[in-house]
Amino acid sequence: MNTHSKWIRHGSYITAHLTVLVVSGVILGAFFVQFVGKEFPCPLCYLQRMAMILAVLGPARMIAIGHRKGRIGGYAFTTGFGMTVLASILGACISIRQILLHIAPGDPGYGEPVMGLHLYTWALIVFACLLLDAGVHLTFIREDIPIEPLHPPILSRLVLWLFLLVIAANIIAVFVQTGFHWFLLDNPTSYRLLR
Repeated sequence: MNTHSKWIRHGSYITAHLTVLVVSGVILGAFFVQFVGKEFPCPLCYLQRMAMILAVLGPARMIAIGHRKGRIGGYAFTTGFGMTVLASILGACISIRQILLHIAPGDPGYGEPVMGLHLYTWALIVFACLLLDAGVHLTFIREDIPIEPLHPPILSRLVLWLFLLVIAANIIAVFVQTGFHWFLLDNPTSYRLLR
């Protein structure tokens, strides 16, 4: 097996795990800002979180297939990162939309900055990194090289459970903030379910 094949077989599968972990960490960080920093996410913030979840569904699907079948073919690999590309473009457009809403001089932006940047600017950076990661993988994949899963398989299971918990937490957070209303307010100031 040459070096290229070995990287494809091992490195790309490990990268899929890292992608799911990093994006899950980013969304957990947004929850920290929401609950500890007491900032209420706007509809665009939730849309960016949902786009991040969609972007990671592809790599998470690859992990699930590899964990269940013991190997992943090139088709599952390319469709997984293809999903990442499409969702990242969507998320980047939403982030740019929110950045443009607050680009006027003197506009303080929505929420408090984190390390000098607002969360929607950080989201754009995350989407750009996801696009770069997916682009690199899609450039070097070959259809005829199956990808080997991680050993021990418990690592894959833990990564997938963390991702599922992040999805569930996001659904619950949206429900608590919107309550039984159809729409989330543009500038929310409370959790409508609790009022």
